[in-house]
Amino acid sequence: MLVPLTASLYVPGTLDSADKVVVDIGTGYFVEKTMAEGKEYCERKMNLMKSNYDQLIEVASKKKNIADEAGAFLQAKLRQAAATT
Repeated sequence: MLVPLTASLYVPGTLDSADKVVVDIGTGYFVEKTMAEGKEYCERKMNLMKSNYDQLIEVASKKKNIADEAGAFLQAKLRQAAATT
């Protein structure tokens, strides 16, 4: 397996024991867990990320629709102003 040393540097590594794993829980904190607990943590984290992604896509879509409507409104106002002058 590859072990990250920095964001762009990985070195080869091997597991000393397949019973315990070290999980990065963020901001430089690591926790030792059993293999099952590690898998469960990763699955929960992936589900949370997918949920956040889906919410972000929904919000971005709504914002895009609002921006499109505002652009269409401004175009109509510009056409109306050009027609009156």
